[in-house]
Amino acid sequence: MKRPCYVVDAFSAQPLAGNSAGVLLDGADLDAKAMQRIAGELKHSETAFPLPAREPTAALHLRWFTPASEVAFCGHATLATFHVLVNEVRRIRVPENGVHRTAFTCRSGKLNVELSRENGHLKIMIETPASRFEPLQLPAEVPTALGLIPEALDPKIPPQKSAILEGNAYIAVRDRETLARCKPDADALETIGRQLGVAGYVIFTLDPRKGVDAAVRCFFPGYGILEDPVTGSAAGQLGALIQSALPEIMPRKLIFTQGDEMQRPGVIEVEVRPEPTPGKVRGWIGGRAVTVLRGELEL
Repeated sequence: MKRPCYVVDAFSAQPLAGNSAGVLLDGADLDAKAMQRIAGELKHSETAFPLPAREPTAALHLRWFTPASEVAFCGHATLATFHVLVNEVRRIRVPENGVHRTAFTCRSGKLNVELSRENGHLKIMIETPASRFEPLQLPAEVPTALGLIPEALDPKIPPQKSAILEGNAYIAVRDRETLARCKPDADALETIGRQLGVAGYVIFTLDPRKGVDAAVRCFFPGYGILEDPVTGSAAGQLGALIQSALPEIMPRKLIFTQGDEMQRPGVIEVEVRPEPTPGKVRGWIGGRAVTVLRGELEL
């Protein structure tokens, strides 16, 4: 059986930049084992499988697989999915003026999406899972495993651990040059991650250059991904973290960059929106995407 398959570079308007994701359509009959094998065949950091809706208030159900395992949420592959559904196969119609609101379900619950067009370009904004953080006592081995000295860490935002999704460590460094110097030791980070209960490490610096609020690098050795080019899920969480930590200086609309060290530069638009519960905020992520491969997967 032939199934439509796409490769999309997300968080970039240019091919061969941002983060590439596979998107496989018409996979309702596939089980988790088959999806995992397909993700391993395509070898992108994540492959998305948009499936029929499981409730009337959602347009679809989404699953994402790395080459090694299923994940609870993936930002760039979600952006790639909606890019395909709108621009490639026209399964979702977006008016030239106004906003089309829809939703999808996944392992992280139901999440909302806003689709619009700006100057003819599709704009996609995706709600990310709720944020919850707890202080993280960072072992002295972590800076070493990142190729840094302890003094390189930025004391304005102490290390935090996200207490949702699979859990990541969020670590601020002092400047852009320090971020670029990170040389992760995959084995050491994976071992420390198991001890800390985190799947990955989100390293960031604030105000790296004019017009950019944070530059980011993400390491996920626990998923078999040493470095991810552009990570939407981490960006949504990070937006909520820095807004909560530094509300007096951080706007609610942010621009993050990631991927420069991998020669895959990407830009993530982040909006931090208030939740109905007083004091709670939610990160939304968005950006551009471009299809770089159209084909059929024959199984």
